[in-house]
Amino acid sequence: MKRFIYMLAAFALMGAVSCQPDEEVAVHASFTTDKESYDVGDPVVLTNTSTAENALIAICKWELGKGVVSYETTPENISYDQAGEYVIKLTVTSDRGAKKSSFEKTIRVVDNNIRPVADFTWSPEKVVAGEPVQFTDRSTAEDGEVVAWEWKFGTTTSDKQNPEFTFAAQGATEVSLTVTDNKKGRNTKTVTIDVGRGAISLDLLWSYPYDDTKDAYVFGTSPAVSPDGEYVYVTSTGYSLVCFTKAGERLWAFDIGKDGASAENNSGSIKVQSPTPSVDEDGTVYALAGFNEPNKGAGGSAFYAVSGGAGGGSQVWHVNTGVNTSFRLLSPAVTEKYLFIVARNVPSGHQNFQVYDKSSGDLVDERHVNGGSYGGVLPLKNGMVIAGTGGSHGMRVFFPDGAGKWKFSCVKSNGREHNYGGSGKDATCEAPNGTQPASGPGGKVYILFQNQGVRADKSLGGGVVYCYDPAKTVYGQTPEPDWYCPVKGDCAQSGMGVALGEDGTVYAATQKTGSVAAHVTAISAQGVKRWEHAADGDINGVPAVDDQGFVYYNDRTTGKLVKLRPEDGSRVAEIKLADELRSSPTISYDGTIYVNGMKDDKPTVFAVKGAAEGCAASWSQQGGNPSKTEYMY
Repeated sequence: MKRFIYMLAAFALMGAVSCQPDEEVAVHASFTTDKESYDVGDPVVLTNTSTAENALIAICKWELGKGVVSYETTPENISYDQAGEYVIKLTVTSDRGAKKSSFEKTIRVVDNNIRPVADFTWSPEKVVAGEPVQFTDRSTAEDGEVVAWEWKFGTTTSDKQNPEFTFAAQGATEVSLTVTDNKKGRNTKTVTIDVGRGAISLDLLWSYPYDDTKDAYVFGTSPAVSPDGEYVYVTSTGYSLVCFTKAGERLWAFDIGKDGASAENNSGSIKVQSPTPSVDEDGTVYALAGFNEPNKGAGGSAFYAVSGGAGGGSQVWHVNTGVNTSFRLLSPAVTEKYLFIVARNVPSGHQNFQVYDKSSGDLVDERHVNGGSYGGVLPLKNGMVIAGTGGSHGMRVFFPDGAGKWKFSCVKSNGREHNYGGSGKDATCEAPNGTQPASGPGGKVYILFQNQGVRADKSLGGGVVYCYDPAKTVYGQTPEPDWYCPVKGDCAQSGMGVALGEDGTVYAATQKTGSVAAHVTAISAQGVKRWEHAADGDINGVPAVDDQGFVYYNDRTTGKLVKLRPEDGSRVAEIKLADELRSSPTISYDGTIYVNGMKDDKPTVFAVKGAAEGCAASWSQQGGNPSKTEYMY
């Protein structure tokens, strides 16, 4: 009986429990802010004060304005970068019964922030491709501080305050800096930087094969440019004087072999040396024609004045210089009134050093040079003229005689004791071999010779550079050099020579000899060797110097134009142009580099653009200047 009563009591209790109603679940969304009004960029501090009854808050959804949503219990780092009223809404959801409650509050954001001013500078100011540029932040924030930087260099970005950047290519490039202050105020500065060609840039602008004459050849002759830089003139042993515009348009050709000049040597080949044209201030072009080994020049070698430019190509005058007269490695030197040339194998009764009236072509004077001449003539502003000889005879020194002619400083009419490159005796001198001399702003003369051991032992170098001061050269006395410097390589009959940098550095090019490489050697204005650069192949020409000081030479063997750094002679850049380059580079007045050589067995002219904007303001190349006038100081 007791057991039954207990069971009834248990069932009654169970029934009583199961019939009680559910506990009430409720949630109440609520939050506070630390302020009612904020400045732009100020942090908004939220405190979640939501509560729940008989449950837990499982989800907090914050709607912070402008589509920003957070599901954190209490979001942090909240701020607004624009003024206005913002509704902040919090919706909470319980873990039991998915009960929801929402609460919202409007805050006010005011813009009292003074925006930062984005600004920057860069160094160097002149930007070139391939060279690093340092950018420096100059931004300011009047009522705060700049805390973030966003740089854009074209498509490249950086968040550094003061980044360094190297532009890979030339051209106009946008650079922008966006700065953010501590109140999230932002400002942007954008500039367009004109990125110039870098030192590593050597680009072919155009090329043109210019002489179809069978076996026409380029050896010794180099391009000449009109004084305005608009026209380029080239020749070859095909004996066509060809005019191009600087854009590469072929305008005309003048036949400088039309009066019988021959380029043949005794073997019947025209793969021989030929002169470089020169261009006068008025655009007149002067050209020589005639290699003329004995009995090859049926009509005689020729000296022409030809009208230049777009309307040119017409003969101004012509001089027959003799059946066998040979012109090798030179350009006609052009002064205010005269033209100076040197030659070999002149007719009987004539001399190898010749002076012409440039307006008429009339022969004004002629004088003997020892052994004839393979080239090289240098008139000076003081009236003196330095002329190349043949063989080991040095360079002849001519003085104006006061009567419109010249005299040479020797005891005997054919002596050489007072020649540059001599020892003061009528004996062996250094051998010029068609070398291209140079002069500097102070009037000094620089000459590369083949070293005959007159002053420097031959073991020190196959070439030797001399510096003479004409102001110390006295008529009838032995000239003493200011200095001499032996150099590696040779100076044979290949158009070698020197060019000068604006700082007075002398750059000498020598050719390969035996196991000794061809070299470009830098010598200080005081005669101290600064550096040596060994070429990959051979060199047959004179270096050239641009307005930035970089040095160029043509590598005969590789067909490359090579660019060297002036500080140490290291190779900066090179460009393959031809199959063979037996010429000197010409740097024009606008920095364009013109080169001629052999490509696909045809004489071809090339126009190359680098970073240069001109040639050096010095004796910068063969002929001294782009017009090849051989007359500057």
